[in-house]
Amino acid sequence: MKAKVVVGMSGGIDSSVAAYLLKKQGYQVIGVSLKLFPEVSKCCRLEDIEDARRVTESIGIPHFVFDYTEEFKKAVVDYFAREYMNGRTPNPCALCNREIKFGLFLKKAKELGATYLATGHYARISYKNDEPFLTPARDTKKSQEYFLSLIEPTNLKSIIFPLGNFKKEEVREIAKQAKLPLRPKKESQDVCFVGEDGYLEFLRKNYNLKVERGIIVDLERNHLGYHDGFIKYTIGQRKGIGIPSSSPLYVIKIEPEKNLIVVGERNSAFFRNITVKPLIWRGKSSGEYLVKIRYNHKPAPARVFFNSEEKEIEVEFYHPQFAPTPGQVAAFYNMDLLVIGAGFIDSLKSKINS
Repeated sequence: MKAKVVVGMSGGIDSSVAAYLLKKQGYQVIGVSLKLFPEVSKCCRLEDIEDARRVTESIGIPHFVFDYTEEFKKAVVDYFAREYMNGRTPNPCALCNREIKFGLFLKKAKELGATYLATGHYARISYKNDEPFLTPARDTKKSQEYFLSLIEPTNLKSIIFPLGNFKKEEVREIAKQAKLPLRPKKESQDVCFVGEDGYLEFLRKNYNLKVERGIIVDLERNHLGYHDGFIKYTIGQRKGIGIPSSSPLYVIKIEPEKNLIVVGERNSAFFRNITVKPLIWRGKSSGEYLVKIRYNHKPAPARVFFNSEEKEIEVEFYHPQFAPTPGQVAAFYNMDLLVIGAGFIDSLKSKINS
């Protein structure tokens, strides 16, 4: 029999098929569901945990529940609130993957005697010079390596992504053929712990958020109107600005300390230079890499310089990119699409006006 594997199970199709495939391949599989923020969560709810339990019974593996509610709140939810209130746009899923799912959870799996932790994420791990690297999944439309890019590289050798070489349609067919007891569920791109009322109401309720009226200006700092809270805006946003204009206006900059929103035409939302505070960097001090600045963004070629004194990465894109957003993850790839670094976008260095 092969090694022991702990599988993170959400009760959905992807993690269920991942566990099924590993069991079929001869691994000693243990299914584990995480309790994170169940009172408003769109995942990890009690009914999801029950769904996972039914699947583990059907494929004949044990099932456990780990409670990381307190750790999740400190590491992810508090960070989410702090970033928004500082005028940045957070990426809680990427931080959850780093701190909880492939941090604390992986450590717990090792304590249980498991060799590997597996999940239903769409990504692959490739080896170069005996070192593991994240790389996109075969299903490029579903690939989630961007959200996984903050995982500590030393942890990758203990992780398996069973769905990395499958397309979503193939996963659905496997679930059907295996007769897994799955309920129909809609896939959500929303933040899992924010309820139906949205993130503003969540922050008001849980963090005593007070939204204050402020000023909207153009690039020349001419007064255009008012906004009803900078926290409602993100770089590149077009809808909801409410300023009459002959051409659409976009959010170019947020200045929380002044409660100010800067807007301009779309071409002003393209930036060539950004700085990134890296959590992972495995590249050279300088070189040419591909940089991805949001989930649905095609990695763009750039010149990259790692500034060891400032502990930041300076990025100069060959072609200006639309709305890189402070607080979001920037993932760095080499030309073989191996993830060699990742961190949070810190600042936008230069604006392109033409």
